[in-house]
Amino acid sequence: MELEKTAALSPLAQAWSELRGYSMFVFLMCLLGWSLASMDQSLFGYAIPGIKEEFGSSVTDIGWVLFASFVFAGFASSVIGMLGDRYGRRTMFISCLAISAFLVGLHAFVTGLVTLTILRMLAFGISNGLSPITNAFTAEAAPARFRGLLVGLLQCGYPLGWFVASLIAVPIMAEFGWRYIFMPALLVIPIAFWLARRLPESRRFTEMREKLDAEPVKNPPLHKLRQLFAPDLRRKTILTFIAFFMFGGAYAGTAFYFVLYFTEARGYSAEVATSIVGTSYGIGVLGYIAVAFLGEFVMTRRNLCVTWAWLGAASLAGLVWLPDSRAEDVLWFGLMAAFFYGNGAALSMMVAETFPTRVRATAGGFAASFALNMGHAVFPLLVAYGVEQVGWQWAFTIAVVPTMFICGLAMLGLKNTRSGLDLDEIAT
Repeated sequence: MELEKTAALSPLAQAWSELRGYSMFVFLMCLLGWSLASMDQSLFGYAIPGIKEEFGSSVTDIGWVLFASFVFAGFASSVIGMLGDRYGRRTMFISCLAISAFLVGLHAFVTGLVTLTILRMLAFGISNGLSPITNAFTAEAAPARFRGLLVGLLQCGYPLGWFVASLIAVPIMAEFGWRYIFMPALLVIPIAFWLARRLPESRRFTEMREKLDAEPVKNPPLHKLRQLFAPDLRRKTILTFIAFFMFGGAYAGTAFYFVLYFTEARGYSAEVATSIVGTSYGIGVLGYIAVAFLGEFVMTRRNLCVTWAWLGAASLAGLVWLPDSRAEDVLWFGLMAAFFYGNGAALSMMVAETFPTRVRATAGGFAASFALNMGHAVFPLLVAYGVEQVGWQWAFTIAVVPTMFICGLAMLGLKNTRSGLDLDEIAT
């Protein structure tokens, strides 16, 4: 009997042995970096009511600030993704984290919307480049059996960043005002330098790079991007682009406005609204964790993306129409964050496995991050103008709910592949 138990457990023990060491260390470092970057960037969302009041801005003015920053971020993430495939994951990871943190800290000294827009563009664009880098880095370091789990759990850095930022922002905002909530971002810079000394380069990338260096042919700068539209990858690239554009639009059309929504539509103070959003993101982490486990052990990546997208659309509608109290606002926002925003984890798992190693970071930069940021750029303006015409509730409902449904439809067009396969076996 004991022999049977040992034999039954040996595959799990073997998989766990593969997960420890290098794989787990890379995952934890990427999670730390992505959480810190998300914390820095979420501070802007918490500062919007104060910015709007001090500069006498309208909702559409803020929408244009977001538009400019997201357009720049789309191109920046594409370039950073290509640089990650050329110069390595580690170099771009450390550089993006340190530079973006410095630029976020400078937000405290802006003199108006023009300087705010410039700094927001630069900071968010460079920070956004961490997404394709950390996803590729984690996917390449993880053993096949746990790859989807680690890539999914990596996305927890996003709601964790928003949650931690709210803990920092609420007391600072109450005591000193919105400008000072950006100062803690400067503390991320020494952490980035510490990571630079500890983090190794991706082994899979290093092996691929050694093979390419041995070849006499030098590829042109845009060669990686052109490969995404080769016959074997074109359909994957287009459908992935559509899914991320729709998800990015739906996300940005809501996330950066929710503090403002809770102050203007629900009547809360800026501090209370910040607390509601931050607490709800903390609850939403459970949805990200559920995505990681379900996508690895229960459902296929594709079916999980579709399910979470459509449940996210339904929970957003519930959030804007059903709550009657602060507690209900928190619960519905937590549910919405778990499904709607948690779908970002499912999508990241999918794109990390859809493309081969030679273009993985490039695909993450273009088909994922660039598309995401183009959606980010367009939809805040649509929602802002919608708010002026039909109010917050209808603007969210009309602009966002159908968009998440289309995101799910695009995912249905991709191949339904079981988990646990080697990365390049899936991609080919």
